[in-house]
Amino acid sequence: MKQSFSIGGRRVGGDAPLLFIAEAGVSHFGDMKLALELVHMAAEAKADVFKTQFYDVDAMIASRAADWKERLRPRNLTLDQFAELKALCDAKAMLFMSTAHSESRIPWLEKLDVPAIKVGSGERNNPAFLERLARLGKPMIVSTGMHEEADVHESVMACRRGGCSELALLHCVTSYPAPPADINLRAMDRLAAMYDVPVGYSDHTEDFLAVLGAVARGAKVIEKHVTILRNVPNAQDWKVSAGPENLAQLVRDIRRLEAMLGHGRKEPAPSEVPGMAWATKSYVAARALPAGHVLVDDDLIAKRPGDGVPANRIADLRGRRLARPVEADAPVRLADIV
Repeated sequence: MKQSFSIGGRRVGGDAPLLFIAEAGVSHFGDMKLALELVHMAAEAKADVFKTQFYDVDAMIASRAADWKERLRPRNLTLDQFAELKALCDAKAMLFMSTAHSESRIPWLEKLDVPAIKVGSGERNNPAFLERLARLGKPMIVSTGMHEEADVHESVMACRRGGCSELALLHCVTSYPAPPADINLRAMDRLAAMYDVPVGYSDHTEDFLAVLGAVARGAKVIEKHVTILRNVPNAQDWKVSAGPENLAQLVRDIRRLEAMLGHGRKEPAPSEVPGMAWATKSYVAARALPAGHVLVDDDLIAKRPGDGVPANRIADLRGRRLARPVEADAPVRLADIV
């Protein structure tokens, strides 16, 4: 597996900026006008990816769950409508992706030539389906909600068998909304330790704290649900979604936080350099010292500003003879000694 790879020309993993996925899911509720508005919203917020979901309720849900079938049936779009959404994403320079929830929708992924395959947490313990998706020859992003470590391993092995070498794993808690005590962001660290692949977080919380925490913890991919409509009966995604009022701010905050993470080396920041002279200390004379005086430690005091001999270089002064007199509280410089 690769530590870094490209999705639609956009590098994922390594030191690349994280990939932000605006997950529209079924928040269009089958309304094409609303679906187009969601694309515009995601693009204006500067999301990297607009993602939706492909499904055939009869292929995805058994007849004994008839209420779920009837709830989801009208919240669907046609292949032609998804092609229109993809065209708008292309025009907005935003990647289009979708999750296929059944074998019957895999050809849709191929026809729309999605740049990567997003797998939902619901494919836990479904390795044959993951292997089939992997054979499409695309990078894969797999959510791991409801997974134990053995389940994650089963999914990763299925992807490998299908020929996938470009895989990202997303920690996720499949609850709407997920309680704060269940979020367990440290599971990202475990995924990274188990597999040398990019790791991220798919969020189902009511606010943005967990998302920002995941960014600070090193997420390479973030997925957040988006919506325009609120308080929709028999729907749950809107409870954990960003919307027109705050999606753009979320993306800005993520990018600011990414910038704050920096390069990881411990060294003075460029903005610190101008202040280094006044904020640090250098040696001054503890009292008036005559020419010819041999310096001892008690002759020297470290005070601001730090434009003279630094306080960690007393050995350069100790035992040296002054070539000229130095007034009390005046800097003792290397040019003053012989």
